[in-house]
Amino acid sequence: MAATPASAARQPGRARPSSGRNTLSETSRKELGAFLRSRRERTEPSVAAARLPAGGRRRRTPGLRREEVSLLSGVSLTWYTWLEQGRDINVSPQILLALARALGLDGVERDHLFRLAGAEPPPAARHGASSPVSPALRAFLDAQSPNPALVVDRCFDILAWNDAEEALVGGRLDIDRPRAELNVLWLMFTEDGLTELFDDWDGEVRWLTAMLRGQTAYETDNPRFAELIEALLAASPLFRELWAAHDVAAFRSSARRFHHPVVGELDLSYVRLAVEDDPGRSVVVHFPAPGSPTQERLHRLVGRSTPGS
Repeated sequence: MAATPASAARQPGRARPSSGRNTLSETSRKELGAFLRSRRERTEPSVAAARLPAGGRRRRTPGLRREEVSLLSGVSLTWYTWLEQGRDINVSPQILLALARALGLDGVERDHLFRLAGAEPPPAARHGASSPVSPALRAFLDAQSPNPALVVDRCFDILAWNDAEEALVGGRLDIDRPRAELNVLWLMFTEDGLTELFDDWDGEVRWLTAMLRGQTAYETDNPRFAELIEALLAASPLFRELWAAHDVAAFRSSARRFHHPVVGELDLSYVRLAVEDDPGRSVVVHFPAPGSPTQERLHRLVGRSTPGS
């Protein structure tokens, strides 16, 4: 069993060479050690002063001493020294998180630390409701109009959308709506009007439920995920039936047919684009074939004239 930071501090002799399960190459171990050392030397002692014992010997080098990192993280000095030296030892995610906090690493640096150690980076920190999208992403959404576009996270919460998306779903994306209800699955299972909007509503909700089920392994520590599942189970007998089936599915780019009450049939392809600088979020864009009747109808739907007309 891998040592936790607390147990490593109490039993420094327990740190031992790797069993080979996650053995890193010598180059990777040296890179890990060099990265830790660079972050330690970068950390201003004044920033960590409140968490360190008062006094101490005069400093001759910049940054924190190894023993101070040990105190701040709860990781034994021996263990931490071996890491900086590139020794062949396995490191638990708990120790990596403790070191990331002690060294004040930001999200990018923390993920880099995990990857250098051969571990999967933890999910991004969650604070209940999702934070707003960046101005650049907001501008990208608006630039897609008259093609419908929206931003979703791993729970399929809808974080932002453009005017075409709002027109497509009949104004159901209301910023004054309770935040928890701005969710793709919640709307699909609870909004009666959407059953007629989608040509294959039954197939859509089955696919969406299977994709959500596939997220379970990644979201076990996410309170929002648990809250969403509980709400859907209480609100929809069909969701309860589909959720109990444990079917899983992956995203696939494809096409949808919508029956819009104002402009009629819309045949749209769709893709999902990952937001590289904001992991866990993605943009879903629907678009018509160039020159198609659907393209003209989308322009009418959002009140614009067709280009070239």
